[in-house]
Amino acid sequence: MTGTMKLSSVEVELEKREDGSRIIRNKVPLAPCPDNLCSWLHRNAEEFPQKPFLMQRNPDGEWQGLSYGEARHQVNRLSNGLVARALDPERPLALLSENCINMALFKLACMQVGFSVTPISYAYSAISKTGSHIKHILDVTGSPLLIMSDADLHMNKLNQWELGKLQMFAFSNSEQHSNVMDFESLLEDDTELTMEAQTQFDAVTPDTVAKIQFTSGSTNLPKGVIVTHGMMVTNQVGIHQMWPFMDRNEVIIDWLPWNHTFGGNFVFNMMLKHGGTFYIDHGNPTPIGLNKTIENIRDISPSIYFGVPRSYTALYAKMKVDEQLKKAFFKNLKFIFTAAAALDQSTYKGMQQMSKEVLGNPLPFFSGWGTTETSPDATLVYWKVDEARVIGLPIPGVEVKLTPDPSGKTELRVKGPNITPGYFNQPEATAAAFDEEGFYLTQDGGRFLDPDQPEAGLVFDGRTSENFKLASGTWVHNSGLRSSINALGQPYLLEVVVAAPDRDYLTAMVFPNLPGLRGEFPQVSEAHPNDPDFLQCPEVVGFFHKVFQKHNSKHQGSSARFERFSLLQEPPRIDRNETTDKGYINQLAVLNHRAGIVESLYAFSIPPGVIVVDAEN
Repeated sequence: MTGTMKLSSVEVELEKREDGSRIIRNKVPLAPCPDNLCSWLHRNAEEFPQKPFLMQRNPDGEWQGLSYGEARHQVNRLSNGLVARALDPERPLALLSENCINMALFKLACMQVGFSVTPISYAYSAISKTGSHIKHILDVTGSPLLIMSDADLHMNKLNQWELGKLQMFAFSNSEQHSNVMDFESLLEDDTELTMEAQTQFDAVTPDTVAKIQFTSGSTNLPKGVIVTHGMMVTNQVGIHQMWPFMDRNEVIIDWLPWNHTFGGNFVFNMMLKHGGTFYIDHGNPTPIGLNKTIENIRDISPSIYFGVPRSYTALYAKMKVDEQLKKAFFKNLKFIFTAAAALDQSTYKGMQQMSKEVLGNPLPFFSGWGTTETSPDATLVYWKVDEARVIGLPIPGVEVKLTPDPSGKTELRVKGPNITPGYFNQPEATAAAFDEEGFYLTQDGGRFLDPDQPEAGLVFDGRTSENFKLASGTWVHNSGLRSSINALGQPYLLEVVVAAPDRDYLTAMVFPNLPGLRGEFPQVSEAHPNDPDFLQCPEVVGFFHKVFQKHNSKHQGSSARFERFSLLQEPPRIDRNETTDKGYINQLAVLNHRAGIVESLYAFSIPPGVIVVDAEN
């Protein structure tokens, strides 16, 4: 809570260059860091072995889990088993699972003895229609061993391919598959590291590869980002220097998937570094998963909470009508953190007001920015801000270069010990990812909130790769348009895709929140059980028509005004790279895969399903 939390002061230096670029650095030097990320597990197990570390609900819905001492024993047993198999340390070990305790144990067991682990998105199996990304990742990494959660679920995809000598293990249902072994068979009896395993633990350096994390491609297949121990430990140490109020008493309930950098590196490693307790949330901010998240928040009342804007928008809508949920969420909270995109200002202000109602003072809203390649945090908010758009300033050891872009914006480029050495087995992609000074090219736009006061922080300014020109040559800045429509359409709009390059005017494709809309229009919903018919009802079309009218009333220019839109019946497809399992929409992939819909939006004669945005009366 803010009154007892000491916030860091802002100390930065700015270098201005003749080419128009600027470099901003944190004046605070990076503190010493351990070589091995898993050193923190052993420290915690020594200092407070009985303290709960990882908790999850059992089949009866009760919370159960492992203490730090128990987790260390299990991790050591797994490490001993892996070392005994004489696996090639140059080949990553693959992991296909939803967040769970066994997933965490296996990750730690691999990393602490110098094996790298490749966490594969659970959605590539559970949601994808083809599972093709799984095969791509296994081919790129050459993984000799794959751990999966439920063999019955995942073997439906894996049996499509010839997998050669791949060793496969499962947390459950291995007995149903002759080529899958029980995960428990990897565990050795000794709860301390064997001499050979200890030797491998001691050999880990900051340059030792810990993970290969695959990022979602746009039109191409995902790339494997090399993540080292040094990248992750320096990231957490730098964050702690700016957030000194974090300690071993932290309690978190979190759903962010661990195959991604936000959940797997930022959040998980933060609990590991500080010795906090991690409650695994199997909910998410989708209309279906939100109820699980709400139930877990009621149970746990976290001290810190991390999320993406969509999760806060959904929670805020629920807390406005649920006083008990509001009290459970805020009563122990120190701060609220959002990343990945800017939170709309109304939700930002509304949640601050709610925190004041519960606690007496408004909680600080913190944010950060980074990518998988920056492991992930490059900038962090660590002082009181009043603008939801601020993404912070560099953490210790990190430099951010603002480089002019052809669209008129500035690209954020990053250098520091948290930066990847490149992409696994992709030398050409690696070479193209850095400028001549070694700064990583993020393709994210950014600017100072106040050009005369850099200490006020940086503001995210959209993906420069998603900006485009109209046929007139006018630049369209995609991010701001999407933010406007998304804010106006909440909570009945999941995302909007802006179309299209080299056209005369702007149009949009909308992914609607069908469960939310059906709840808002129950009578219409009952009369139209079929989704395509329901989406074309006057009430639904009229709602979104007003959204675009309101936007256009404040945006008159051709590069910001929408002339037509369409409500998409098919949700975004993960196997087409249109979305990630966190719900991020890949604009370019949607435009490419739904080219027919784009053409209909620009047809001379208005086809069914295309709505013209009339002027607001």
